[in-house]
Amino acid sequence: MSRDAFIGELRHRMAGLPKEAVDRTVEYYSELIADSMEDGLSEEEAVSRLGSLDEIVANVVKDTPLPQIIETRIQEKKAKRGGIRAWEVILLVLGAPLWLPLLLAVLAVVLALYVTLWAVVIALWAVVAAVILTGVVAVVAGIVELCRLHLPQGLVLLGGGLVCMGLCALLFLLMKLITVGTVKLCKLIWTGIKSLFVGKKGKGETVQ
Repeated sequence: MSRDAFIGELRHRMAGLPKEAVDRTVEYYSELIADSMEDGLSEEEAVSRLGSLDEIVANVVKDTPLPQIIETRIQEKKAKRGGIRAWEVILLVLGAPLWLPLLLAVLAVVLALYVTLWAVVIALWAVVAAVILTGVVAVVAGIVELCRLHLPQGLVLLGGGLVCMGLCALLFLLMKLITVGTVKLCKLIWTGIKSLFVGKKGKGETVQ
């Protein structure tokens, strides 16, 4: 892909983003292409090193607040239509009893899923903490029993406590992965929601 085609496609896919974000992104990648060409790469090679357009646009969307994206889309529609027509306002008002409850229901479902997801993560961390506490208490109790010369009970408690603490190390690593994965999933979902307001072009289309 040539530089002009890449920049044109990039601008097209960022339709709906604030102009400042679009201009900043285009300027950044234009400079990257120019620098690569100065280092001896061809125009096509310089463009191919930038990665996929989908990833580039997704990163820009992720860093752009949703209110700014919505405001930009509203301003674009106003500019195209010359403002909001009176009949559109009337339809919005008359249709409010229908679309408002649906919108609130969707938001409630999304919020409930989000809260449930993190509630599960917090509950799992609570289990890890309980296992750690159990292991510590068992080790202390085992040492106390050994000091009292109650060898069977002391060894059982000490062994059980050490097993719990060893298991906690594995659980901690697992929970760390789960937590990081949950954060990434939430970011991915949020980016996907914002992406609904961005772009007017299908992935299969290209700018000539």
